[in-house]
Amino acid sequence: MRLGILGGSFDPIHNGHLAIADSARIAFNLEKIIFVPAYCPPHKARPFLAPYEHRFRMVERAVAGYPLFTVSDIEANESCPSYAGTTVEQLQKQYGRIHDYFFIIGLDALLTMIDYEKSKIRPGMCHFIATTRPGFAWDVLQQHIPEVFRPYIHINEMPALSISSSEIRDRVRTGKSIDGMVPDAVKHYIETFKIYTSCFT
Repeated sequence: MRLGILGGSFDPIHNGHLAIADSARIAFNLEKIIFVPAYCPPHKARPFLAPYEHRFRMVERAVAGYPLFTVSDIEANESCPSYAGTTVEQLQKQYGRIHDYFFIIGLDALLTMIDYEKSKIRPGMCHFIATTRPGFAWDVLQQHIPEVFRPYIHINEMPALSISSSEIRDRVRTGKSIDGMVPDAVKHYIETFKIYTSCFT
Protein backbone atom coordinates (compact mmCIF):
# COMPACT_ATOMS: atom_id res chain seq x y z
CA MET A 1 0.00 0.00 0.00
CA ARG A 2 0.91 3.63 -0.47
CA LEU A 3 0.14 5.35 2.82
CA GLY A 4 0.13 9.11 3.31
CA ILE A 5 0.94 10.78 6.62
CA LEU A 6 -0.20 14.29 7.42
CA GLY A 7 1.06 15.49 10.77
CA GLY A 8 0.56 18.81 12.46
CA SER A 9 -0.72 20.71 15.43
CA PHE A 10 -4.18 20.96 13.82
CA ASP A 11 -5.03 23.84 16.12
CA PRO A 12 -7.57 23.67 14.57
CA ILE A 13 -7.69 21.45 11.49
CA HIS A 14 -9.19 23.38 8.57
CA ASN A 15 -10.36 22.94 5.00
CA GLY A 16 -6.88 23.72 3.70
CA HIS A 17 -5.46 20.66 5.46
CA LEU A 18 -8.16 18.50 3.91
CA ALA A 19 -7.54 19.96 0.44
CA ILE A 20 -3.80 19.31 0.67
CA ALA A 21 -4.39 15.73 1.78
CA ASP A 22 -6.93 15.03 -0.96
CA SER A 23 -4.74 16.60 -3.63
CA ALA A 24 -1.80 14.42 -2.56
CA ARG A 25 -4.02 11.35 -2.47
CA ILE A 26 -5.14 11.87 -6.05
CA ALA A 27 -1.77 12.94 -7.46
CA PHE A 28 0.21 10.08 -5.91
CA ASN A 29 -2.40 7.30 -5.78
CA LEU A 30 -2.36 7.07 -2.01
CA GLU A 31 -4.63 4.34 -0.62
CA LYS A 32 -4.96 5.81 2.86
CA ILE A 33 -4.01 9.06 4.54
CA ILE A 34 -3.28 9.03 8.25
CA PHE A 35 -3.74 12.34 10.07
CA VAL A 36 -1.46 12.54 13.11
CA PRO A 37 -2.18 15.36 15.58
CA ALA A 38 1.01 16.29 17.40
CA TYR A 39 0.89 16.02 21.17
CA CYS A 40 4.06 17.98 21.71
CA PRO A 41 5.48 19.54 18.51
CA PRO A 42 9.25 20.12 18.71
CA HIS A 43 9.03 23.66 17.33
CA LYS A 44 6.00 25.05 19.16
CA ALA A 45 5.45 25.97 22.79
CA ARG A 46 2.90 23.45 24.07
CA PRO A 47 1.20 25.75 26.63
CA PHE A 48 -0.10 27.82 23.73
CA LEU A 49 -1.78 24.87 22.01
CA ALA A 50 -5.36 23.81 22.64
CA PRO A 51 -5.41 20.56 24.67
CA TYR A 52 -4.52 17.47 22.67
CA GLU A 53 -7.88 15.78 23.24
CA HIS A 54 -9.75 18.69 21.66
CA ARG A 55 -7.40 18.87 18.68
CA PHE A 56 -7.69 15.11 18.17
CA ARG A 57 -11.50 15.18 18.36
CA MET A 58 -11.66 18.01 15.84
CA VAL A 59 -9.55 15.98 13.38
CA GLU A 60 -11.81 12.97 13.96
CA ARG A 61 -14.82 15.04 12.99
CA ALA A 62 -13.08 16.65 10.02
CA VAL A 63 -12.08 13.36 8.37
CA ALA A 64 -15.33 11.51 9.10
CA GLY A 65 -16.69 12.19 5.61
CA TYR A 66 -13.58 10.90 3.81
CA PRO A 67 -13.48 7.08 3.51
CA LEU A 68 -9.73 7.00 2.83
CA PHE A 69 -8.81 9.38 5.66
CA THR A 70 -8.19 8.24 9.22
CA VAL A 71 -6.73 9.77 12.38
CA SER A 72 -4.10 8.29 14.67
CA ASP A 73 -3.42 9.09 18.32
CA ILE A 74 0.03 7.55 18.05
CA GLU A 75 1.75 10.71 19.32
CA ALA A 76 -0.41 10.91 22.43
CA ASN A 77 1.91 8.53 24.24
CA GLU A 78 5.18 9.97 22.99
CA SER A 79 7.51 11.89 25.28
CA CYS A 80 8.10 15.57 24.57
CA PRO A 81 9.13 16.69 22.11
CA SER A 82 7.77 14.29 19.50
CA TYR A 83 9.58 14.03 16.17
CA ALA A 84 8.39 13.14 12.68
CA GLY A 85 10.89 10.29 12.40
CA THR A 86 9.61 8.68 15.59
CA THR A 87 6.06 8.93 14.28
CA VAL A 88 7.03 7.27 10.99
CA GLU A 89 8.73 4.42 12.86
CA GLN A 90 5.69 3.89 15.07
CA LEU A 91 3.34 3.84 12.08
CA GLN A 92 5.63 1.36 10.31
CA LYS A 93 5.38 -0.91 13.32
CA GLN A 94 1.60 -0.55 13.36
CA TYR A 95 0.87 -0.90 9.65
CA GLY A 96 3.93 -2.87 8.55
CA ARG A 97 7.23 -1.96 6.90
CA ILE A 98 6.21 -3.48 3.56
CA HIS A 99 4.22 -0.36 2.66
CA ASP A 100 5.46 2.87 1.10
CA TYR A 101 5.02 5.86 3.39
CA PHE A 102 4.59 9.40 2.07
CA PHE A 103 4.91 12.29 4.51
CA ILE A 104 2.78 15.19 3.25
CA ILE A 105 4.27 18.58 4.11
CA GLY A 106 4.44 22.14 2.90
CA LEU A 107 7.39 22.93 0.67
CA ASP A 108 8.47 25.54 3.24
CA ALA A 109 8.93 22.76 5.82
CA LEU A 110 11.02 20.47 3.62
CA LEU A 111 14.44 21.61 4.84
CA THR A 112 13.36 21.05 8.44
CA MET A 113 12.12 17.55 7.63
CA ILE A 114 15.42 16.45 6.08
CA ASP A 115 17.41 17.86 9.00
CA TYR A 116 17.96 14.85 11.25
CA GLU A 117 18.41 16.92 14.40
CA LYS A 118 15.01 18.54 13.87
CA SER A 119 13.02 15.59 12.52
CA LYS A 120 14.93 12.35 13.28
CA ILE A 121 14.23 11.22 9.71
CA ARG A 122 16.92 9.32 7.83
CA PRO A 123 17.18 9.10 4.02
CA GLY A 124 14.91 6.34 2.73
CA MET A 125 12.77 6.12 5.85
CA CYS A 126 9.83 7.61 3.91
CA HIS A 127 8.97 9.66 0.87
CA PHE A 128 7.99 13.32 1.05
CA ILE A 129 5.16 14.95 -0.86
CA ALA A 130 5.97 18.64 -0.66
CA THR A 131 3.06 20.94 -1.45
CA THR A 132 3.97 24.20 -3.12
CA ARG A 133 3.69 27.39 -1.08
CA PRO A 134 3.71 31.00 -2.32
CA GLY A 135 7.19 32.46 -2.11
CA PHE A 136 9.00 29.12 -2.01
CA ALA A 137 10.53 28.29 -5.38
CA TRP A 138 11.47 24.64 -5.82
CA ASP A 139 14.20 25.40 -8.34
CA VAL A 140 15.97 27.44 -5.67
CA LEU A 141 15.16 25.24 -2.70
CA GLN A 142 16.35 22.03 -4.32
CA GLN A 143 19.89 23.37 -4.40
CA HIS A 144 19.90 22.85 -0.62
CA ILE A 145 18.60 19.26 -0.75
CA PRO A 146 21.31 16.62 -0.14
CA GLU A 147 21.62 14.11 -2.98
CA VAL A 148 20.65 11.20 -0.72
CA PHE A 149 17.20 12.70 -0.12
CA ARG A 150 16.34 13.75 -3.68
CA PRO A 151 14.90 10.40 -4.89
CA TYR A 152 12.38 10.51 -2.04
CA ILE A 153 11.05 14.03 -2.64
CA HIS A 154 7.99 14.63 -4.80
CA ILE A 155 6.44 18.01 -5.54
CA ASN A 156 2.68 18.50 -5.52
CA GLU A 157 1.63 21.75 -7.16
CA MET A 158 -1.72 23.14 -6.14
CA PRO A 159 -3.32 26.59 -5.92
CA ALA A 160 -2.34 28.78 -2.99
CA LEU A 161 -4.55 28.36 0.07
CA SER A 162 -5.38 31.41 2.15
CA ILE A 163 -6.60 29.55 5.24
CA SER A 164 -4.46 29.35 8.36
CA SER A 165 -5.10 27.98 11.84
CA SER A 166 -3.85 31.18 13.43
CA GLU A 167 -6.37 33.24 11.47
CA ILE A 168 -9.16 30.88 12.54
CA ARG A 169 -8.17 31.19 16.20
CA ASP A 170 -8.09 34.98 15.93
CA ARG A 171 -11.49 35.08 14.25
CA VAL A 172 -13.03 32.88 16.95
CA ARG A 173 -11.56 35.05 19.71
CA THR A 174 -12.93 38.21 18.11
CA GLY A 175 -16.34 36.76 17.33
CA LYS A 176 -15.93 36.65 13.54
CA SER A 177 -17.34 33.92 11.32
CA ILE A 178 -15.24 30.90 10.34
CA ASP A 179 -17.82 29.58 7.88
CA GLY A 180 -16.13 27.90 4.94
CA MET A 181 -12.78 27.74 6.73
CA VAL A 182 -13.39 24.57 8.72
CA PRO A 183 -15.83 21.67 8.30
CA ASP A 184 -19.22 22.31 9.90
CA ALA A 185 -18.58 19.54 12.45
CA VAL A 186 -15.35 21.26 13.55
CA LYS A 187 -17.08 24.63 13.79
CA HIS A 188 -19.77 23.06 15.97
CA TYR A 189 -17.13 21.45 18.19
CA ILE A 190 -15.30 24.76 18.62
CA GLU A 191 -18.55 26.49 19.58
CA THR A 192 -19.69 23.71 21.91
CA PHE A 193 -16.48 23.51 23.91
CA LYS A 194 -15.57 27.19 23.56
CA ILE A 195 -12.20 26.36 22.04
CA TYR A 196 -10.03 29.48 21.64
CA THR A 197 -12.28 31.62 23.83
CA SER A 198 -11.81 29.80 27.16
CA CYS A 199 -8.95 30.07 29.61
CA PHE A 200 -6.89 27.10 28.38
CA THR A 201 -5.88 28.69 25.03
